Amino acid sequence: MAIVGLVTSRDDLRARLRQARPTGVPILAEAAAMIASYLTIERELGRIAADADVDTLAPTLIGAGHLLFADRKGVPPEAGAVHKVVTTVIAGVV
Repeated sequence: MAIVGLVTSRDDLRARLRQARPTGVPILAEAAAMIASYLTIERELGRIAADADVDTLAPTLIGAGHLLFADRKGVPPEAGAVHKVVTTVIAGVV
């Protein structure tokens, strides 16, 4: 959460990050690409459906996770809450 706040509040930092990745929200776009890559491997291994839209699932997981952690004042959500969000998001492809 602190990184997102830093990126959104510092124009100079955001500009430097945009040089490396000109689209999307810096850092979050990279995280989505990493998760999509992981989900692609899981799809290739047959652990998630062959038609799973990993490019949609990845940012969906990030957004849902972000909402769980937002405004927690340093206290992370319970593991069960995170598990529930992840299993709900991917339920249609497992």
